[in-house]
Amino acid sequence: MIDFHTHPLLVEEMIARYPDLARIARDVFYIRNRAQPLETFLLELDVAGLERAVLLPIDTTRTRGCQIYSNEQIAELCRMCDRFIGFASVDPYRPDAPEVLARAVGDLGLRGLKLAPGIQEFYPDDRRFFPLYEKAAELGVPILFHAGMTWEPGAQAKYGHPSRFEDIAHDLPQLNVVLAHLAWPWVLEAAALAAKYPNLCLDTSALYFDNPRDFVRFAMAEQVPLTLWERSLRKQLLFGSNYPRVEVKNMAWAVRALGLSDDCQRLVFADNARRLLGEEQVA
Repeated sequence: MIDFHTHPLLVEEMIARYPDLARIARDVFYIRNRAQPLETFLLELDVAGLERAVLLPIDTTRTRGCQIYSNEQIAELCRMCDRFIGFASVDPYRPDAPEVLARAVGDLGLRGLKLAPGIQEFYPDDRRFFPLYEKAAELGVPILFHAGMTWEPGAQAKYGHPSRFEDIAHDLPQLNVVLAHLAWPWVLEAAALAAKYPNLCLDTSALYFDNPRDFVRFAMAEQVPLTLWERSLRKQLLFGSNYPRVEVKNMAWAVRALGLSDDCQRLVFADNARRLLGEEQVA
């Protein structure tokens, strides 16, 4: 059972080692919650019935003058707890971006790539960035893109419209692409892409108003029919909480309350993530 979308921004032990992480969380990522001991993060997973969590950094060196966790910091946190799965991030404008990713995977043991077009300020379908995507495919690691609206100050939603990801899914069928947050508010468009491209997945980490249970039901049962997830996209949906913006347990309860079958929930909470991470094949 895996949470495929978390940000370790409030971990006290890491803030004690890297004090600027507190400012970055507050002013760049726009999360105002208090710092918490690592144990709190793990208890969040325990209460939600989850074993592991994917940790996501964002390289905003060019656009914000800092990194929302570096690859090295993610690897350090993964060494502190074997329940964490670290992803890398890289500025796609870097001419050596593919090499940076290769080092993060080969030397640091990171297992995916996180890109956030809004705050990194790039259009993902720009052909200049395809060598980075091709390197991810060569390495066998998925790319998780922020898609849709974003809370970060100054980050524009125009970079994350689902249509910006179609060329990637179409031209690189061997690459596993995940669109975060159901690409809300463009859930229907994102679901249509996933229905067409089996290498494109969505994660559930969407919460932009109200409470998790009501919002997830609106996004996944009203904006599109629930049967679409159950019948057509069961192997392309991943559980993600977006912790710490949302408590893991609250998002897990919201997704479980949708009424998906037990078999579908097993895919969403476990098997689909394990397949993308190269741990097992979905039957």
